[in-house]
Amino acid sequence: MATLNFYKVTTLPGTLAADSLYFVSNGSIAESYLTDSAGVAKSIGNTSMVSSIVSSQMASTLAAYNAMEIVATIAARNTLAASLNRNILVLVTDATGDGTVAAGAALYAFNNTGDIWTKVTEYESLDVTLTWASIQNKPTSTTAQIDAAVSQTHSHSNKAFLDKIGETAGAMTYNGSAIGGSGATNWTTLNW
Repeated sequence: MATLNFYKVTTLPGTLAADSLYFVSNGSIAESYLTDSAGVAKSIGNTSMVSSIVSSQMASTLAAYNAMEIVATIAARNTLAASLNRNILVLVTDATGDGTVAAGAALYAFNNTGDIWTKVTEYESLDVTLTWASIQNKPTSTTAQIDAAVSQTHSHSNKAFLDKIGETAGAMTYNGSAIGGSGATNWTTLNW
C-alpha cells in the first residue's frame, strides 16, 4: 500500500510528488490537487465552488471592459487614452476638434498596442435650412402676395359693422342686444 503525502504550499510546484495531496492556499482561494502514482495532478473541487469562482472572476473582469466610452470632445478622448490599457471604441459627441470632421460626432477605435486612434465613422448633424425657393410644388404666389392677402382678409369696409353681429342663446344679437327689442323672436333655424 502506497503512502499518501500531504503538502501545504502557496503555489503548485512544477514537479509534483507521486501519491500526494497538495493544499494550495492562494490568497482568498484554496485549491486541492491529488497526484496519482506517476505524479500527475487531478484537481479536487465541487461544481458550486468552481461556478462561484468563475462567475466572480468573470464579473470583475468584464466590469473593467466597457464596450464603448462616450466623451464630449477630442481633448477628452486624448485624455482618456492615457488611462487605457486595452483596445476600445470611443464616441466623441463633438468631434470638431479633429480636422477631418466638419460638424457632429465621430466614433474612434483605440489600438492600445500602438496608442493609435482610428476614425471609424462620422455622424454629422442634421441641420436643415428651408427657403421658399427650395419648396417643391409650392403655391405660385410670392411671399409678398401671400402676406398681403392675409392682411387684407382681416380688414374690409364692413368689418366694424359685421363684428357687432352675434348670437346669444339662439337669438341673433347686434352689439350685444337682441334684434327687434326685448321681445324679439328667437331664430330657431339651423345654419343661419
